[in-house]
Amino acid sequence: MLIRLTGLITIERDDAPPRHLSSAQAQVAFARLTLERSGGTSRDLLADTVWPEGLPDTWASALRSVVSRVRGFVVGGDIAASPPIIAHGGRYLLKLPAGATVDLELAETEVTQAGEAYGKGEFADAERLAAAAVATLERPFLPDHEGEWVTGVRERTAELLVSALETASLAASARHDERNALRFADEAVRRAPLRESAHRCRMTAHVAAGNRAEALRCYHELRRMLAEELGIDPAPETQAAYAELLGSPVMTPARTRAPRARSSAPFVGRRQELARLSAAWAQAEDGASHMVLVTGEPGVGKTRLVTELAKRISVAGGVVMYGRCDDKASVPCQAFVEAAGGFVAATPQDALPPLGRATLSAIADPMVSTRTDLLLALTDLLIKTASEQPVYLVLDDLDMADDDTFVLLRRLARRCQGTSLLVAATAATPGHRPTASDDFASAIHDVDRDGWLRRIALAGMDEADVGALIRRVAPDTPDLPKPHELVADTAGNTFLLLELLRWHSDPYRSDPNSGDPNSTKPSLPSGAADYANARMAAIDHTARQLLRTAAAAGAGFELDLVAEAADLAEHEAFEALDTAVHAQLVTETPTTYEYRFVHDVVRRAIYEQASAARRRWLHTRLADAIEHRRAGELRRYSRTMAHHRAAGAIPHGDQRAVRWGWRAAARASQDGSPHEAVHLHRQALRHVPSADHELRAEALTNLGLAQLAAGQRECEQTLLDGAIQALHNGRLTMAAQAALGLADVVQDQPRLRSEAAALIEMLVGTTPPRAVSAIDDVTVGRLLARLARLGRPVPIGTKPALTAMSRELQLLEGPANVRRRAQLAGEMLAVAEAVEDTYEAVIAAHHRAMAAELSGDGTQALAELVDVVDRAGEQLGHALLLDRSVAIAVTQGQFAKAVAMTSQVHRVPDDTDHRIQPVPGTLAARQLLVAGWLRGRADDGWFTGTNEAAEQSLIALIGGERGLPHLTVRALATGVEPLPSGDEWPHVVGLLALGAHELGDPATAEALRKLLEPYAELNCGIGYRTFAGSASFHLGRLAVIVGDWDDAEQHLTAALTGFGERQARPWTALTQLALAQAMEARGRAGDRRRAETLRAEANWTLASLDLRPRSA
Repeated sequence: MLIRLTGLITIERDDAPPRHLSSAQAQVAFARLTLERSGGTSRDLLADTVWPEGLPDTWASALRSVVSRVRGFVVGGDIAASPPIIAHGGRYLLKLPAGATVDLELAETEVTQAGEAYGKGEFADAERLAAAAVATLERPFLPDHEGEWVTGVRERTAELLVSALETASLAASARHDERNALRFADEAVRRAPLRESAHRCRMTAHVAAGNRAEALRCYHELRRMLAEELGIDPAPETQAAYAELLGSPVMTPARTRAPRARSSAPFVGRRQELARLSAAWAQAEDGASHMVLVTGEPGVGKTRLVTELAKRISVAGGVVMYGRCDDKASVPCQAFVEAAGGFVAATPQDALPPLGRATLSAIADPMVSTRTDLLLALTDLLIKTASEQPVYLVLDDLDMADDDTFVLLRRLARRCQGTSLLVAATAATPGHRPTASDDFASAIHDVDRDGWLRRIALAGMDEADVGALIRRVAPDTPDLPKPHELVADTAGNTFLLLELLRWHSDPYRSDPNSGDPNSTKPSLPSGAADYANARMAAIDHTARQLLRTAAAAGAGFELDLVAEAADLAEHEAFEALDTAVHAQLVTETPTTYEYRFVHDVVRRAIYEQASAARRRWLHTRLADAIEHRRAGELRRYSRTMAHHRAAGAIPHGDQRAVRWGWRAAARASQDGSPHEAVHLHRQALRHVPSADHELRAEALTNLGLAQLAAGQRECEQTLLDGAIQALHNGRLTMAAQAALGLADVVQDQPRLRSEAAALIEMLVGTTPPRAVSAIDDVTVGRLLARLARLGRPVPIGTKPALTAMSRELQLLEGPANVRRRAQLAGEMLAVAEAVEDTYEAVIAAHHRAMAAELSGDGTQALAELVDVVDRAGEQLGHALLLDRSVAIAVTQGQFAKAVAMTSQVHRVPDDTDHRIQPVPGTLAARQLLVAGWLRGRADDGWFTGTNEAAEQSLIALIGGERGLPHLTVRALATGVEPLPSGDEWPHVVGLLALGAHELGDPATAEALRKLLEPYAELNCGIGYRTFAGSASFHLGRLAVIVGDWDDAEQHLTAALTGFGERQARPWTALTQLALAQAMEARGRAGDRRRAETLRAEANWTLASLDLRPRSA
């Protein structure tokens, strides 16, 4: 059921012809009962509505008669229908069937929905809904009836109608439907002549139709009407809309230009530039005419800046003229003609300066005027207007003007003395406009030479301004990029910023990372693509060829690689690069000799416009260029190569993409990025040819191991599949690697545990065919360790595996392989204990303790070593522990005890079985050298001569020598003489650091710092067997020598913590002295008092240990 209350009151049903209500009294009663049906209408109010001029004497019975007519009208011929009107408690309540619609209520809903659709940018729906509401609301409401209630409804209906007309007009303007836009706006103004929003709609409609002068005329008519009728000025919103027109001229199809930001964009930032422009206007108001040239790249906001001042001048009542220059314009002096024509059209005749008929005629019809007459007319208008009042003249895109424009500009510069004229011109940064004439540069030089020109170079917005823009444009948008990310993406270009913000704010855009193959929406704003096309159109073909290839190279690119991929000769590449740099499309990255796009969003737009086939070709060309030109440093390019080979992979599998993916994943793992490694391995797996089962087995295993390292639960299934495929393809070593990883995963989980054990048993018990390589003994030993940990019996015949593991551990000595050494030692220990080989167990426990000590976490491993030695009863183990005991005694300042224990040391024969270096039992004397240094004397006879250069130099320094020790320390520190490798390295470097501090030479100290900095958490010693301080101790003291006080404080504070745990009292005291020296030298508030406290504590500790006090 549809009830029409506008026009002829009607009830329409789908199954019956429309029925009309003819009685005027019944019409108004029905209308009120319908509109108030939710709460009902009191009998008195209904009677006052039916008889507004006064109630008849028998109004009660008459009202019942009217209500009866209404009841019959609603029911129609349906006698069995329930009563539609209920009288209760003095009120009448109308009940309509479910689904009944009232035209006035529907129209109000349509007006609301139209406004919401317009706000979302859905202009077609907005115009349709608003037009439907207009069609209803423009019909009269109860034209034959008057009264207070009827008048109120008519007023609300009229307000809704004007709102609908305004929305329909704005939506039509946005859709470039100029005819309807102006029709709706004119009707809104006719119905509400004093409503400024309706006039603003009409101004917008004229602009959409290309009639900016008409829009300006509408504004002046409104201003005059408000002044005459109400004695007021237009509201700020209307004045701002007028000023906005000055910066929104119509785009013509005669030229290609970079897109401009929409006029609705807020003005944010640019405080300094706007202040300079405003200062220039203030000088013009005082009679100092001049010109300001605003330059910058397309889209950076030049026009927005000059029109922002135009708004403010217009709101303040000033005169603003605007004109834009078009390339190859058909009208001479186009910008001046546009500005002058708009001013004349928008200004009442009596407000114009005294102009001759010839002047007005030339401006009105410039095409029929001679060049001379037009130049004279424009000069006459501008000079006379600026003589009477300040004039702000905007010449947009001046670098695209014709020769006559520059002739007129020079003439104004010569004749404007004594006037108040400010010319604000915009132009692209030199190099951005290849069509710019030479006359532009010549004219700018002329006016600059005359002192008439001021320049403002407009750069991109900074992070603070971008943050303010976000708050204005997209305040509630989730997951927006951070301001610094947007600046990095756009270089602060206003147009690109607005495009990205609106694109991110669009709730209907597709997610570029969703991977939905059915999504047809772009992954970048269309405006960004238009901008990229416009910028690319402004450079030559060779430069475009270079940039299209560079866009595929990524965020940064190297010229020679991109040039080879683009098939450009060297001189062509340099010419193209110069063009791109001059156009500010690319810039050089400092210190890297690489280049990058100024706006990365432009790079992505260029890349995405290439076809998929061309992208694959570009990536393949780039990868080939890297392999050709960087053959000796491909490891550095592993990630880049993986990307290009994957992006350029041929369909149905590409082995090059697979293997480069593995190399990049290995590099990612080394760099501490396990999840990136997983991603790269997944990518590689996708490119494995379907028929290459061996390659797939390797890819699955590599992926599973990467998932294991990243802590991802799905690794167990991946590893099992990899092991099975490798085993069935004869890749036993690869299957073993998968089995090792799988065993580690299932050790604490029941799932696949039995499968892992069975797989290992199968591998260690397999005798491979002659064509298949056997598993090496170290890997066999590692598999046996997994069996032991899984609770399975270890088969006999483990000696070859244990021997191989011991030899491998010897190769892993030193700080470079601590983690791998600790892991392999633990595996060897598990096998040795499973087969009850106590000798090999001591060797394994030793290596594990050495690795743990190097990493600074040796307590548990040392306890395990002691336990293994006690159970084994081997002389080898006791000699190792005695070395340790001497080191502890010296570290804690128990020097007499250390000497006594040294006499008990028995050297273990250097046989071929244990392969432990230095030989167990030989380090006690070397530790006493450290004791001699701590005591500051070398005459105790605690240590004997040694052949180690570092130790000889320290002995000499303790004895007071300096020359030869300095040469030795510096030669070792700078790499002139090689340092020992393996476990000896940390101990020797620790001794060198002690010597460097004694020498006090900053250059030598800096060389030692560089050696130690990668190992700041290291303890300097031969594992647990000696101790020569910690790396943090040495780094802190060396930092004091070079004057890096903050670094010294950081390292020395860390050293104090470690020494406290070791009860290393002599080292603690020396650390406190060094820290006191650093603080005194730094001299911050409180440093001196703390230094005094530290020095007092240190000297007390040294005295208690019978060591001489020191100043540092």
